[in-house]
Amino acid sequence: MALKIIDTCVNCYACEPLCPSKAIYKAEAYFLINPKKCTECVGDFDVPQCASICPIEGAILDAQGLAINPPGSLTGIPPEKMAEAMAELQAH
Repeated sequence: MALKIIDTCVNCYACEPLCPSKAIYKAEAYFLINPKKCTECVGDFDVPQCASICPIEGAILDAQGLAINPPGSLTGIPPEKMAEAMAELQAH
């Protein structure tokens, strides 16, 4: 039972102080989660605190490798609508 921060992390430091188990640490390129310490906030919070504060959609994965904060979760914009908008912007 552990979460994972991937390389899209921008080192904003938002997650590290919120981790109740002190499992998040700054590594060479981006923050990481120590799987031996990570409890996914079970017993402390209803949702993982790192994912609740992370400003980067898809940067934190669950044990199955699925994004806890998937594309569209922060903006409310479905990924396909965002792709359409970006394509339209790039066409101009």
